[in-house]
Amino acid sequence: MGEGGRGRLLEIRTVGDPVLRRKAKPVRNVNRAVRALLDDMLATMYAADGVGLAAPQVGVSKRIIVIDVGDGPVEVINPEIVSAEGEESGTEGCLSVPGKAGEVRRAARVRVTGLDRTGRRVWHEAEGLLARAFQHEIDHLDGILFTDRADRVWDVPPETTLRIVFFGTPEFAVPVLEGLVAAGCRPVAVVTRPDRPRGRGLRTGPSPVKEAALRLGLRVLEPERLKDPAFLEELAGLRPDVIVTVAYGRLVPPQVLALPRRGAYNVHPSLLPRYRGPAPVHRALLDGAERTGVTVIHMTEELDAGDIVLQQEVPVAPEDDRGALEARLAEVGTELLLRALRLVASGEVPRRRQDPAGATYAPALTPAEEVIDWTRPAGAIVNQVRALAPAPGARTSLAGRVLKILRAEAEDAAPTPAAPGTVVALRPGAGFVVAAGEGAVLVRRVKPAGGREMEAADFLNGHPLRPGDRLGS
Repeated sequence: MGEGGRGRLLEIRTVGDPVLRRKAKPVRNVNRAVRALLDDMLATMYAADGVGLAAPQVGVSKRIIVIDVGDGPVEVINPEIVSAEGEESGTEGCLSVPGKAGEVRRAARVRVTGLDRTGRRVWHEAEGLLARAFQHEIDHLDGILFTDRADRVWDVPPETTLRIVFFGTPEFAVPVLEGLVAAGCRPVAVVTRPDRPRGRGLRTGPSPVKEAALRLGLRVLEPERLKDPAFLEELAGLRPDVIVTVAYGRLVPPQVLALPRRGAYNVHPSLLPRYRGPAPVHRALLDGAERTGVTVIHMTEELDAGDIVLQQEVPVAPEDDRGALEARLAEVGTELLLRALRLVASGEVPRRRQDPAGATYAPALTPAEEVIDWTRPAGAIVNQVRALAPAPGARTSLAGRVLKILRAEAEDAAPTPAAPGTVVALRPGAGFVVAAGEGAVLVRRVKPAGGREMEAADFLNGHPLRPGDRLGS
């Protein structure tokens, strides 16, 4: 808005309106009407998410421009470029040319003079985006559109015009956030869980999503409570068209779901209604599932129960651990989300009701589920290893010390009969074999207590493991 929040919203004129092709007239007297127009132009520019606006764009053929590239509003009456240096090529769009973008060569640095809202002479030294904005808006005063100067022009994907607020916390959400930005769907803000103690030393640190958002230059919000009035006010001020959640880690309350103009959508790594809840990838691997997938849903107050927008199946390879499977699911989730956002922008978002009879729940893993029970079948133990790799790792013990197993294979039978948990064979170059309740487990990769991850064959070089040694209690 203009100073003190003043300003009316004006109609932005678009291609074909003759006012955009006329040379604007100089302002002879900076009076109350001119100052009111400045307020109206700023309010209109901010409401339209623009970085600049010239008076002809709101139907007024006067030489007045307003700009805000993120450093606060700049207002210039009768602007004139008095010097220009260098040349840069960059991408431009325009509120008066909706749906188009172009590559335009502009001076890299400009010096601009004109009058401020009090009628005093002002000077602006500009480079980068501000220099480009000055040249773009002053062109408008001469009846020139950016398409007249562009080396090439292309259609802008409709989803890139949406005001998106992204909710996410863990590593799984990072490639989805990066994919949005790479596709031009840059969120206006990222909401993530507050910094928490992490790692072996329990040092307080940012979530993976916060780290990625800061690296991408995105605004980050870290509310302790999503119902906090100050957060809700800040979120409403962002005027979101869409809220997107990807493994945020908390239920999103109705007060938040009601804010976006075009709805709230969740990217969930399962074929809903199967594996609703916080650990769908872990549970799919624990179950030995041969297929899973990604679903984009309309968000509701009930956990992962909203109508389906899009869904895609993903096969689970026998060698997949959680890290590898999540990486593939995140890639598919990014593609599905971008397709869903295009549907949102077009106003044609499908809805397919989930069948509650087919719903299953995927609760978070407990610490007890990280401990290997060697009396279970070899296939179940290998699935547990896959579900917990690369972190936190399936745990057992050896000579009273924790040993994490990060990769393993099931064998139909132990080379020699032995009690579950007994080392029954050493395989040079491969690892060691442990008897299970049914069959045996070939251990291929481990992480000893206080040590680094390593191949089990390398572990044997430094640890005198022998057939007959026992793992576990």
